[in-house]
Amino acid sequence: MKPFSSIAIIHKDILEGRLTEDVFAADLWEVFMGRGPEEYRNPDLFFRRTYLTNGLRNLLEVARNRLNGLGGDPIIQLQTPFGGGKTHALIALFHKAKAWGVNVVVIDGTALDPREQTLWGEIERQLTGRVEIFSGLTPPGKEKLRSLLRDSQPLLILIDEILQYTTKAASIRVGGSNLAAQVLAFMHEFTGAVKSLDKCLLVLTLPTSLLEHYDESAEKLFHQLQKITGRME
Repeated sequence: MKPFSSIAIIHKDILEGRLTEDVFAADLWEVFMGRGPEEYRNPDLFFRRTYLTNGLRNLLEVARNRLNGLGGDPIIQLQTPFGGGKTHALIALFHKAKAWGVNVVVIDGTALDPREQTLWGEIERQLTGRVEIFSGLTPPGKEKLRSLLRDSQPLLILIDEILQYTTKAASIRVGGSNLAAQVLAFMHEFTGAVKSLDKCLLVLTLPTSLLEHYDESAEKLFHQLQKITGRME
């Protein structure tokens, strides 16, 4: 039998003491903004250092088929880690989509301030370079959303930490309700628009454990988002 050290080769960065904790902190928004560790920003380096589990391989295959108009689930809700975790899977999708020549929208609920940026406004900004039609605090409706998404196909939308954004939005009044209620209405319309298109895919994350929720109101929002977005991976 071969010694373990001859099979599991220690990476050069570890041997030279150059491996720091920030390398393990996967952050989709940082990658999208062109910041963060090179190990995540550089697609070649990312995939050289990423072990593609069966789950992650399947996710990438499903995404490619969907974006090529070959069918498959239009909405994937990630609650189970694919080896490297939910955010790691989103980063893999981001890099692959760029390589495939697909339009990509990235939303991170921890990065956006709901007092300044709505989900629908940010999606319009990323796809058109401006916020014009979707500038209000109420969602624009399924038909306008569908028109924007249709003209941007093939299109991958990645949404990380939507529960955190929705929880923050609950403190913002909008008429007789609040922005969290508007976010839920938007997600209902948005998922309907995505489902009606053949080269559009929405992948979003929700917490894997109730321990990650903040309070009872956040837990209620969690279940509402879970129900709206449907299929879970």
